[in-house]
Amino acid sequence: MKELIVKLHSIGAIKFGNFEIKKDFFAPFQIDFSVIISNPQVAKAVCAALYEKAQHFTFDLICGVPLFGTCLAVYIAWEKELHLVLRRQEAKGKVHKIEGSYKTGQSCLILQDLCISGLHTLDTIEDLEEEGIKVSDTLAFVDYELGGKKKIKARGYVPHAVIGIKEVIQILHSSGKLGGDHYKLASDFLENE
Repeated sequence: MKELIVKLHSIGAIKFGNFEIKKDFFAPFQIDFSVIISNPQVAKAVCAALYEKAQHFTFDLICGVPLFGTCLAVYIAWEKELHLVLRRQEAKGKVHKIEGSYKTGQSCLILQDLCISGLHTLDTIEDLEEEGIKVSDTLAFVDYELGGKKKIKARGYVPHAVIGIKEVIQILHSSGKLGGDHYKLASDFLENE
């Protein structure tokens, strides 16, 4: 995991500074998965870590939280020959927001790149459940540790993550990739949240 986190930092997927990560909410770090779609080896490593964790759960289908969770879910589904469904963010006149082949009562694992507020995950779950698909587990690559998992859990689902942001920050600091000032700002920020 250490090598992957350092690689994510080196390609600019993990940044430190001042970033608006939610509307009117700023943090001294940002994880931006948009850059991994142009770095196939890194994307494959992220997907491999997600799949390794996913094997601990029972499910019939996988569905990614739009947008980058969907990219990860598509790769994993095709690589591992899993049944995939897609959630449309906008139905555009369609009756169903879920695309793909599925049956009422099937179970679905929700995949996402980041767990920040949990709201996009809950929206995805709501659309799946409207189609009769059951959800019990969600899996993010990184948990921002800002309450998203708590919101998901409060609604009766079990949130999981491959790694938490505190561990990401610690790995980068111990690898000499995160200087004292940024490390202190990020650590203090998370301590106060």
